[in-house]
Amino acid sequence: MPTLISTKQFLSVLFTCFLYNSLFLLSIFAQNETVNLDTGFSIEVCEDNSIFSSNQLDQNCFKEIVLSELNKKEYKDRIWLKITIKDANKEFIDFNKNIDSIKVYHNQDLFLTGSLVAQSEKQLPLSIAISAIKIPVYNQPFYIEIISSQKYPISTQLEVLNEKNFNRIYVKERRNTVDFQLFFQGMLWIILLYNFFLFLSSREKVYLAYAIYIFGFSLFTSQNAGLFVDYFSAQNPYFSLLFRMFGLAITAVGFFSFILTFLPKKVFNKFWKRFFSIGIIFSIGMLLPYIILNYGLGNSYLYDKTSKAAHGIILLCNLIFIGYLAKNYWSDTLVRYFLLGSACAMGGAFLSNVLKALFGDTLGDVYLVAQVGVILEILTFSLGLGYRMKNLEKENARILENQNKLLEQKVTERTKEISMKQEEILVQNEELHQQQEEIISQRDYIEKQNTQLKSANTQFTDSVRYAKTIQKAILPMKQRVQTHFEESFVLFRPRDIVSGDFYWVYETNDPITKEEIILIAVLDCTGHGVPGAFISLIGFALLNEIVSKELITKPAQIIARLDERLQEALRQKQSNNMDGMDVALCSIKKVDSIHHSTGKKQFEITFSGAKRPLYYIKDDIFEELKGNKMSVGGITKKKERVDVEFQEEKFILTKGDKIYLTTDGFADQNGRNQQKIGSLKLKSSLEEFHTLPLSEQKTKLEEILDHHQGKQKQRDDITIMGVKL
Repeated sequence: MPTLISTKQFLSVLFTCFLYNSLFLLSIFAQNETVNLDTGFSIEVCEDNSIFSSNQLDQNCFKEIVLSELNKKEYKDRIWLKITIKDANKEFIDFNKNIDSIKVYHNQDLFLTGSLVAQSEKQLPLSIAISAIKIPVYNQPFYIEIISSQKYPISTQLEVLNEKNFNRIYVKERRNTVDFQLFFQGMLWIILLYNFFLFLSSREKVYLAYAIYIFGFSLFTSQNAGLFVDYFSAQNPYFSLLFRMFGLAITAVGFFSFILTFLPKKVFNKFWKRFFSIGIIFSIGMLLPYIILNYGLGNSYLYDKTSKAAHGIILLCNLIFIGYLAKNYWSDTLVRYFLLGSACAMGGAFLSNVLKALFGDTLGDVYLVAQVGVILEILTFSLGLGYRMKNLEKENARILENQNKLLEQKVTERTKEISMKQEEILVQNEELHQQQEEIISQRDYIEKQNTQLKSANTQFTDSVRYAKTIQKAILPMKQRVQTHFEESFVLFRPRDIVSGDFYWVYETNDPITKEEIILIAVLDCTGHGVPGAFISLIGFALLNEIVSKELITKPAQIIARLDERLQEALRQKQSNNMDGMDVALCSIKKVDSIHHSTGKKQFEITFSGAKRPLYYIKDDIFEELKGNKMSVGGITKKKERVDVEFQEEKFILTKGDKIYLTTDGFADQNGRNQQKIGSLKLKSSLEEFHTLPLSEQKTKLEEILDHHQGKQKQRDDITIMGVKL
């Protein structure tokens, strides 16, 4: 569009179209002026809002009224009409389509129509856009209840029609309207899809904004013309207004986005950029007040006024923006495309609103004028997009040409630089040869050192693996644990190859009573890996000596003696060595008594702990015994001041009860967010799974550990022993 028509020529054409349409529609209005002069019927009206049933009607309430007077007046909430049709040629009564609900009573029959009545419930289920009934009786009165539940004033615009006029108005004209709307919607969707595919191929936001604008307008016009409600929500017309609300919001968002992406950046100062950004937010944000007004408060009248006020403000600001563009940027071709398209749309909208205000619904669907204006706008914008695309192609070609020239210049300059540097490279090449020889000699030296390190590492690893074999050999075999406990498990996971944790099972006899005693313990030595493994070997040997040679079988005495022997073995008083271990130890001894209710065997359990607790299940109830607050080994201020005395507790368990001994490795294992599993999780898991076989309990605990740990490194050695009596 290199040379568009002048402003005066454009306004002259627009005024001519306006005058032509006005004269054409006035001629239609003149034809409709004589409709209401028929005397073949009588109408009486009752405005008593307290009447809610045809059985309550008081004949004295009705007052005769002529049809023209009835159609001029506005009523609130509810009115009653008493109609008598004398002319048998009159077969239909037409009401204003905006009336919510219309009920027709004749004897025991009830007929329905209205804009909020489901299509299947209407006497004439032609369309939601049609509010009409077939006359039920002649020369006898029948009653009509007209209700407005959405706070709209009741304005009847009632007509009594013969079959020919009814078919002309509501069959033929409705079909023409539907045909026009289908053509109109088809055109919109062709342009919408075309621009959407342009967006997918070019990633230009302007095409997406234009497609959104057309989609919103299509949704709005479909609802406004009654197509949407007739074909998609005929049974729920009450909710059709939602599509109007969303259609207007999407239209506004798409239009504002189109303006921001279509017009040149030079036309936007800070104010207009902020205005259109706020306009997008405002259009979306107003959806909530609209829904509250219409569906929360049930006040469509207030919603209608609020919506018109909001869109009036937006329209006024757009007009100011259009004036701003016309004054300052008329020479820009894209701006002229935008102004021409906007003039078409706003001219059509202005003309339709003027006709609606002057003539109401007597001219039919005057919003077709607005739709024609939008068609012209969309076609104009499409031409503008085409012009914009050609300009972009030219601009891209110009940029590409400049880049090629710049690239050639850079290549020439670079070639000169390379020639100059080539000589430097030749000089540097000799230096590199010398450096290469030095690097080769250094590499040989590093490889030699690396070989030695690998050899040393292999020897160390082999030694540690052999230490693991030794440690594994001294730990009780699974068969040995099962010898004393048919059902048991040991969850044993060293952090490194060897472990600072170990578990201990020992069978002996009480030195006094000669009763059989089984001692079980789980110990956590200071450190992990090789240092922890050395301490564990010392601890294992000391435990065996304390029980087998010194004949000590009471858990508290064993731990106290282990504390003394470990300090002696590591010479901790002389070296201030603080290595030690945490211990959970208990003895299990059968007793002669039998449980009074279950008849099962009973066991006497004696427990003592050094910073480790004992968990057990008694009669399906989870219990915990806490150990002493001091570790075994190490010289502390408290140990130097007083003699260390480890406490022990005795209790009775029954066959089938369970005992659990643990180190702190499971509870202290961290996960993805550096959070530990925690002792509470361990205890709740043991309580939750205690009814399962012990082998399955072990599997569940391993699943919890693996899931929590994920890809995190194991923090400490982990040991859990569980036995069933």
